[in-house]
Amino acid sequence: MKDNKVVIVGLHFGHDAGVAVLIDGIPKCNLIRERHNRSKHSFGINVSHIEEALLDAKVKVEDIDIISIASTQGFELVVVDRPNELELKYDENPNKKYLNPIDNSFERRLCGNMIETLYEENRKYDGIKNLFPEYKNIKKEDLGITKSLLDFQSIDFWENDIYLKDLKQIKLQNILTAKEKIQNLFHYPMRITLKGRKIPGVYIQHHIAHAASTFYHCKSDESIILTHDGGIPPGPNSGMIFYGESNKIIPIVPNYLAVGDLYKQVGIYLGFGLFSAAGKLMGLAPYGKPVFFNRNMVGNTYDLRSKGIKNPTNSWLLHCIRSAKSNGYDLDPIGNTKRILEPICVDIAASTQKLFEETLLYTVNCISEMCLNNQITIDTLCYAGGTSLNCPANSLLLKESAFRNIYIPPNCDDSGLSLGVAQYAYHHLLNKPRLKITQKSYLSLPYLGLKNSKNALNKAIKEYENQINIEENIDCEQSAAKDLHENKIIAWFEGPSEIGPRALGHRSLLINPTYPENWARMNELKQREKWRPFAPAVLKEDVDLYFTGLPNESPFMLFTAQVLKNNLPAITHVDGSARVQTVTEETGGLFLILKKLKEISGYSVVLNTSFNGPKEPIIEKPSEAINFLVTTKLDALYLNGKKLTRKTEHS
Repeated sequence: MKDNKVVIVGLHFGHDAGVAVLIDGIPKCNLIRERHNRSKHSFGINVSHIEEALLDAKVKVEDIDIISIASTQGFELVVVDRPNELELKYDENPNKKYLNPIDNSFERRLCGNMIETLYEENRKYDGIKNLFPEYKNIKKEDLGITKSLLDFQSIDFWENDIYLKDLKQIKLQNILTAKEKIQNLFHYPMRITLKGRKIPGVYIQHHIAHAASTFYHCKSDESIILTHDGGIPPGPNSGMIFYGESNKIIPIVPNYLAVGDLYKQVGIYLGFGLFSAAGKLMGLAPYGKPVFFNRNMVGNTYDLRSKGIKNPTNSWLLHCIRSAKSNGYDLDPIGNTKRILEPICVDIAASTQKLFEETLLYTVNCISEMCLNNQITIDTLCYAGGTSLNCPANSLLLKESAFRNIYIPPNCDDSGLSLGVAQYAYHHLLNKPRLKITQKSYLSLPYLGLKNSKNALNKAIKEYENQINIEENIDCEQSAAKDLHENKIIAWFEGPSEIGPRALGHRSLLINPTYPENWARMNELKQREKWRPFAPAVLKEDVDLYFTGLPNESPFMLFTAQVLKNNLPAITHVDGSARVQTVTEETGGLFLILKKLKEISGYSVVLNTSFNGPKEPIIEKPSEAINFLVTTKLDALYLNGKKLTRKTEHS
């Protein structure tokens, strides 16, 4: 294939592991491992998945110029299958022309004990086991295991106690003037052998990979970039502040925020699982009131330490419990998810949400003042990392921060790291010019899953042919709109799946939002908790008819709005909010469904949730979609141009 095209493969081995292929800076595919081994948030890399991604992108191992790898925040780099075909070493790469030299004088520490913990006998680590189900069938000695690089280089002043208010005093111009010295802090050379071929490799720091995943898809050529997740500060492990200009991303300072980890830990304390805690806490918060909010807890690690708060999570929970006791709350429901809607749980959730929002807003306002004090005018904030999935907080930033534009990609969580490291290698390391982000490329970004072949579709249909009816050569969008108008639950499966954790029209379950009972019907179908809310998808051209408080567009379901009318009960949360997806032609068939639904019924809104069963990743393959149809109460499945229904005794 080569034709002088630059081919980069990005790998992320940590939870939400994935493989991305970038050709001349253009994302061609992004395989997320959980969709293929069917276990949520899986870690590790399969050589077979790399082969599938290359085949999908129509390139070969011989075409690869660079393999870039994201640091994992403590997970080993685990090769799940054929470890002799993917060998990883930290060392000078074999082709220096591709990568800038790196100072190797700093102390190199390696870390990672997830596999040891997983295989340790006589103890239960259910959370980790769910991330690596292969432990049941693969011996530890048959895995390829490389420790993770823990540390990267830093700037001297990062060792100081930097309070959020100190961000205003940072001499940003001095940092940018010295960018030639600091632009190589966050990557390290590797020697990588894939299927016998030695390929230049680079190991890239976790948060600059997050930064790349958002900045290189942003329409602005200049941006401040904020990253934050559930990592534990101090240092750059929980998040960073970067400056993005043209094709370069320059680290400014760690943000030292602890609120991401605190938020997750509160969710766990209330009884939610490790990887579902933050999302469920966000959905629970509107049921309560932020009566325990304490502004004294707003700040980063150093702000809190100056107030005597050494363990923010413990201090916050102790404060909430003491306040609750003094006000006569019943504390027994804590940790019992069957009683999750009782006052103590919902008010802790609401108060924690308020704490998160106020901390984030304060952080962003301090960043804005830093720009102002340096006489740098930037109107765009790029944001990524797990905490950027918090839609109410994103909306608060949009409404109240000084930044006019808030850009968050659909793959803002760790599933975006494989694509982020590939983009960082192409633009920052190879110094390739930034690509122009058109409206079409911006809106088409999510749909990078593998293309399903006709053979896979036909094989799946053959497997279930005795259980299904098939309608072909029909107007599927018209039929789907009619089904929705008649209050049926349908699944829509189209083309490549979405990247990121949210269904955006290619792997979606859809239902009419105008019936109150449909909230419960959909939760029952998916076997979720009855209280959990659902999101709407709406034609972008009609969004102002139904919602207020959104940015100009919300194609990735990352902002909340207030519902203007009371006739959409199935997608209206208890506080009158909804997490909205605006739909355009680039979304695919969902756009036409909404157009035709509007013609039939007069409204252009539908409840849209991810196409998956309980505790499962989003469906990836036709066979999984058909199995869902025949094992649930789903009324119809629209599968790449065919309508499928279950056979009954009389059909």
